[in-house]
Amino acid sequence: MAYSMPKLHKIMAILSFIFFVTTVWVFLDDYMRPWKGYQVEALKIKRRHLETQIKEAAKNIDAKKLAELNDRLAKGEEIVKSRNEEIKKTQKELDKVVTKIKQQTIVNGILNGKVGAKNFNFETAEMHKEDKVAGKLYTSLAELKADFVKGKDDLKAYQAHEKEIHARLDGLKKEVTDTEKDIKDIKNTFDLLEAAKKTTDINPVFALRNMPFLDFMDPTIRIKQIVVNNVTDDRYFRQVPKVDRCITCHTFIDQPGFEKEENPFRTHPRLDEMVGLESKHPMKQIGCTACHGGEGARSNDFTTVAHMPNDDKQEAQWVAKYNWKAPHHIPSPMLPKSQTEASCVKCHQGVELIPGGTVVNEGRMAIEKYGCNACHKIDGWEHKRKTGPSLLKIAGKVDKEWFKSWVWEPKAFNKHTKMPAFFRQSNNSKPEFVRYNVAEVNAMAEYIWDKSKGYEPNEKYAGNGNADHGKELVSSIGCMGCHGIDGLEDQSKAVKAYAGPWLSGLGSKVSPDWIKSWIKKPWHYQEDTIMPSLRLTDGEANDITAYLMTLRNKAFEGLKFAPFDLAARDELLADYLSAFDTVENSKAKVAKMTDRERTLDLGKRSIGKYGCYSCHNIEGFDGYAPIGPELTKEGSKPITQFGYGIQHDVGHTRDAWITAHLQNPRRWDIGIDKVFRDLQKMPNFYMSEAEAKKITIALLGQVSDPLPLAGVKRLNANETMMADGMKVVNKYGCVGCHQIDGQRGNILNMYTDDINQGPPRLVNEGHRIQTDWFYHFLSDVQPIRPWLKVRMPSFNLSTEEKNRIVNGFQQGAHQPTFTETSEAVQWLPGEREETLKLFTALNCVQCHTQGFNGETPLAPDLRKANKRLRPTWIAKWIKNPQLIMPGTTMPSFFGDDGKEPIETGYFGGDAEKQINGLTKYVIELGK
Repeated sequence: MAYSMPKLHKIMAILSFIFFVTTVWVFLDDYMRPWKGYQVEALKIKRRHLETQIKEAAKNIDAKKLAELNDRLAKGEEIVKSRNEEIKKTQKELDKVVTKIKQQTIVNGILNGKVGAKNFNFETAEMHKEDKVAGKLYTSLAELKADFVKGKDDLKAYQAHEKEIHARLDGLKKEVTDTEKDIKDIKNTFDLLEAAKKTTDINPVFALRNMPFLDFMDPTIRIKQIVVNNVTDDRYFRQVPKVDRCITCHTFIDQPGFEKEENPFRTHPRLDEMVGLESKHPMKQIGCTACHGGEGARSNDFTTVAHMPNDDKQEAQWVAKYNWKAPHHIPSPMLPKSQTEASCVKCHQGVELIPGGTVVNEGRMAIEKYGCNACHKIDGWEHKRKTGPSLLKIAGKVDKEWFKSWVWEPKAFNKHTKMPAFFRQSNNSKPEFVRYNVAEVNAMAEYIWDKSKGYEPNEKYAGNGNADHGKELVSSIGCMGCHGIDGLEDQSKAVKAYAGPWLSGLGSKVSPDWIKSWIKKPWHYQEDTIMPSLRLTDGEANDITAYLMTLRNKAFEGLKFAPFDLAARDELLADYLSAFDTVENSKAKVAKMTDRERTLDLGKRSIGKYGCYSCHNIEGFDGYAPIGPELTKEGSKPITQFGYGIQHDVGHTRDAWITAHLQNPRRWDIGIDKVFRDLQKMPNFYMSEAEAKKITIALLGQVSDPLPLAGVKRLNANETMMADGMKVVNKYGCVGCHQIDGQRGNILNMYTDDINQGPPRLVNEGHRIQTDWFYHFLSDVQPIRPWLKVRMPSFNLSTEEKNRIVNGFQQGAHQPTFTETSEAVQWLPGEREETLKLFTALNCVQCHTQGFNGETPLAPDLRKANKRLRPTWIAKWIKNPQLIMPGTTMPSFFGDDGKEPIETGYFGGDAEKQINGLTKYVIELGK
C-alpha cells in the first residue's frame, strides 16, 4: 500500500489516461467497421456510373427542340401572366368551393350518424310494440333521411363545380403546362439521373448524418439485410429465420451494369437465373447464404462471415489483403466459388438433373457411374440400378481363372474399367496380407461358381464376320452412346459415355457365341439388363462379333492365378468366428467343417466383407444392406468425425477430406499398425482429381439443414410425373444419345460437322408426339429417319416403365393425353387447292420424298405425321423450326417472327393462313 499521495496521484493519472485511450480505442474500433469503407466506395462507384449515364442521356437530348420548347415556355409564361387577374379570381372561387365541400362533408357525416341512431331507436320501439313512440320516431327519421339525401346531392354539386373550375384553371395555364410536359418528356431520363446522383454526394450533410452519436437517426451508411423467412438457422437449438447481411458490402449484386467492377461491387453472374428480380431465385426471397453458405448474419469484416478461398493462390491473396484465417469453429463456412452448386441439391430433390447445375450434375452422374450409391445409402437414390453386371450366370460367360485375375486387378485387363481395385493397395500389400487376399479371391470365385446358374448362348457365331465392317457398325449405329470402345478412342473421349462398360479385351474374356447372343438379345442372358437390342441382322451381328473378338489382352490371357492356400483360408475363418467366441473354440468349429464348407463359407463372408453384392446380383445376398456408411447428410457431417489417421497433408475441411478419400480411400491406414480384419476396405477407383472434386461437390450438397416446405422446390403434379419418367429415361441411358430439353445427349459430340446426323434432339417432346403413338413406338420401334446410320434401340421395357416415360414427357410439356382431331380435315372453300399450290412452291417433297417420288428421303415421312405428331406442334414447327431446334435442316419459311412468308403469292401473303393450310394438309396426308 502506497502512503505517498503525490505518488498515488501519478499512478491515478497514468491509469486514467490508459483507461481514456482504451475507451476511445474501443469506441473507434466499434464505429470504424470495414463494411463502412465498402459502402463509401460503393457510393463513389455508383456516382461514376451515373455520371457516365448522364453524359449519354445528355447526348440523346435534342438541343434544338429543347431550345424551341424553352422559347415556347417563355412566351407561354407571358400569356399566362396576362391572365393573372382572371386566374386569381378563379382560384378564389375554387377555394370557396373547396371550403363548402369540407363543410358539407362534415354535415353529411353528422346526418349519417343521426340517421343511424334514430333508426336504432325506431327499430327498438317497433320491437317492443310501442306504436306511439315508433310513429313519432318514424316522422323524425324520414326528415333526417331527406336532409341526408339533400346533403349528398349538394356535395355532388359542389364536387362537379370544383371539377369545372379546375378545367378552367388548366385552360388558363395551358400554354405553360403543355410546354413543361413536353420539356419533361425530353429531359425525364436526364433529370432522374441527376436526382439519383445527388444521393451519392459526400458533403458536410453526409458527414453529419453518419457522425458518431447521430448516425442512429438517419444514416446513409447502414447495415443492409434480407430476412429469408422460408429458410432457418439453428441458433442454440432454436430455428430462427435466416438473416443475410451480405448485401451490406455486395451492394450491386442484383443490379445490372456493374459486371466489370471488382468484388464486392460486381453484379452477380447469370443475373437472369440467380438473383435477378425476374429470376427463379430472386435475392429478396432466397438471400445469399442459402446458396453460398457462411455466416450471413455477421457483417464486421471479411473473415467473420467465413469466406472460403477457391484455391491456394486466392488464399495467399486473401491472407495478404484481409489477414484471412480459416474459420475452424464455424460448422458451415462459405462454399468456395467452384463448389457453390452443391447448395442446389438441398432444395431440388426428386429430380435426375438440376436445371442450370452443370458441375453438380456431373458430380451426381459420376456417383452413378462409379456406383457410390450402391454401397452408400443416399435418400432419393433408391430407384437407381446396380452398376455392375449380374453374376447369377457368370459361369456361362467367363472362365473362372480369368475371373480371379480380374477381381485381383481389374485395370490390368481394362484400364478404363469402372470396377474398383480392392487388392494391391497401400494398406494391404504386406506379404501376410497378400496371402490372405489371395485366399479370399479364390474363395469368392468358388462361391460364385457354386451358385451360378447354367447358361448356354442361344446364337452361334458363323466365323465369317467382317471385323472392319463390324467396327464401322459399332461406331455408327449408336453403341457409343453407352460404351467407350478400344480402337475408337477419339470418339469415345468425345462422347464420355458411362451407362455401359468400356469395351476392352472382350476377345480375351468371353466366347464369340456369347457376344453374338448378347448383342442380339441381351435379356436372354440377364433379364433386368438395360442393354437394348439394335435389331441386328445375322450378318451385322457376325461382323460386330468379329470386331469385338479382335479386342484382346494377350498379357492377361497368359495369367494363372495363385493357388488356393487352404491354411490361410482356415486362419481367416477362425479369425472371423473369434469375433463372437474364443480363439480355441473358433478353430474347433472350423475343424468340424468339410473342406467345401470352409471354402464356400469364406467365399460368402468375403463377398459380404467387400460388398460385392452392392453392385452385382449374387445368389444368397438378396436383402443385404449397403456396406458403406450413409451419405444422405455427408455435407453436414462435423469435420471432427472424419478420420485422418496420421495424415497431415490433407486440409481440415470436408471437401479436402472427401476429395482425398475418393482418390485413395486406403490412405488413412498409412503408417498405422493394424490387424488384417481392421483394414480400410473401400476400394480404389483410381479416379482423377477433377472427377473426385465433382463428386465432392455433389456430396457437399447432401446436408441436414432443416428447410421449411415453403423454402424447398416442391414439384407440382406435372413436374412429379415428369421427374418419375426421367428416372426411367436415365436408368436406360437414353440421355447418352438424346439431348432432352438441352441436357446431355453425349453422343452428339461425335456429330460436330452436322448435328442432324445424330440422334434427334428431344425439345418439349411431350408436345411434339402423340401419347398413344409414343407408347406403341417404345413397344415396337420403327425407323422414322431412314437416312440416319444411328439406330433407335429396342429396350426390354416393362409396361409400367413405358407408361412412366410416356406420361413423363406428356406432363413435362403440359399436354393432354390424347389430341382431339376430327376424322376428316375441314377445309374452307378453295383452301385445299391454294395449299397444294403453296406446298409445291415450297418444294417440300425435295426432302420429304416418301409417298411422292423415289428419291432418297432427307426428312421424315409426312404420311405418318398424322399418327405421330400433335397438330398444334406441326403448326408451331412450320412457323419457325429454328426456334424449336436451332440448326435443324428444316428451313424457316416464315421468317424469325413467323409472320413473313417467303411465298407471298398465296392466301394473300397471310402467313397464318398459309401455316394453317399446310398443317391441315400434313394431317390429311396421314388419313
